[in-house]
Formats: sequence, structure tokens, C-alpha cells
Amino acid sequence: MVKMKPSVIKLIGLYSLLYAVFTVVVLLWASLTALRSGFSFPAVGRLMMLWEPRWWLSVIGIALHVLAYLKALRRPRLLLGNLLCIWAFVAYALVPNYSLYLAIMQLAGVFIIMTYHRPEPAAVEE
Repeated sequence: MVKMKPSVIKLIGLYSLLYAVFTVVVLLWASLTALRSGFSFPAVGRLMMLWEPRWWLSVIGIALHVLAYLKALRRPRLLLGNLLCIWAFVAYALVPNYSLYLAIMQLAGVFIIMTYHRPEPAAVEE
């Protein structure tokens, strides 16, 4: 089992993970609702656009990932993960009908953040 040390950046990654799971649940709900009247992707997209009063959650996610991005300036892998999550949160607020692709992009960013292991400092030999 991998032992993960808690950190601010990983807690922010956890927020993104929960938001991505929430998005997938909303997307599944929209798909099931659209299924009652004859499933079509445009119908699901319209429902996602109508159900977008949660844009303020995206603003919180953007702010958290900008902070994490600034905290991880010397670690390129964490920068990439946070940048992917920032892009996903911006896109959630602007184009929620692409939520499936955004959730996949966000989960990739979260995976990068959560699997980051800080290199151990070299042992000083005397």
C-alpha cells in the first residue's frame, strides 16, 4: 500500500477529485433524464447548460489550484497537474456541456497531483 503524506497541494487535489466525481454523477443524471424523452447528446448538453448554477464551485477550484500552482513552482509535474485542473474548472464554468471530457482531463490532473512523490533529500555521509 502506498503511504501518502498529507499536504496542502494534495488536499486541493482531493477537492478536484470530489468535484470530478460530482460532475460524473450530474452527467449520469442528465443522461438518465434525457433517456426518458429519447436519448440524444444535444439533449444531455442542453440539460448540462441548464443545470449550471454551480459555477461558483468552479471559481473556488480555480483559486485553490492557482494557490497550489504557485506553491509548486519548482516541480514541473505538479505544475502540469494543477494547470490541467485550472483549465478544467474554467471550462466547467464556460462550457458545461463538455463535462465528460472535462472530467477526464481533471481526473488526469488529479492523478498527476496525487501520485507526486517529493524526491528524498540525499543522505549526507560523514
